[in-house]
Amino acid sequence: MSFQPDNISLREINDQDIDTLMELTGNPDVIKYLPGMIQDRQYAEKWIAGLTSDDHEYMILHGDTIIGECSLTVCNNSGEIGLMLFPEHWRHGYGTETVILLMNMAKELRLQEVTAVTSPKNEACIGLLRKLGFTSQAIGWMLNEGDFNKDLNELFSTVVFHKTIDPENKMEMIK
Repeated sequence: MSFQPDNISLREINDQDIDTLMELTGNPDVIKYLPGMIQDRQYAEKWIAGLTSDDHEYMILHGDTIIGECSLTVCNNSGEIGLMLFPEHWRHGYGTETVILLMNMAKELRLQEVTAVTSPKNEACIGLLRKLGFTSQAIGWMLNEGDFNKDLNELFSTVVFHKTIDPENKMEMIK
């Protein structure tokens, strides 16, 4: 599949992207609202090597420059989207374009709904999702192995956003 809107394109992630992926997930501003991101190079290499044609993991490009990473994780008739952009590319519309691309991909895959999970503190992401018609559906916590003995106030809280896919309409850029 090839997707290309006005300003960005997506290409499948590959083993040549490991350094960029490590730079992205090693940036504290990028992962502030994304706990549990791959930060171990060896694990990332194995993860990339294990990706199949059914995995939808992409590098986001503006021209020839990688500006981030995104994904569409499919389970039955549903999908979950995720994206990370380098901070210098925030607030330029690239996140919006990426979500639109992922939603159109989900439609092509005949998914019925898509979710996105973020921190309730991630106001930029929440604004983007709401602008594109996502609604908040649930609040919860993201747990890692060492979190089971922690107080709830110490855990990473999350909010789940949801959007039903309209099979008749393709999402377009909001001007």
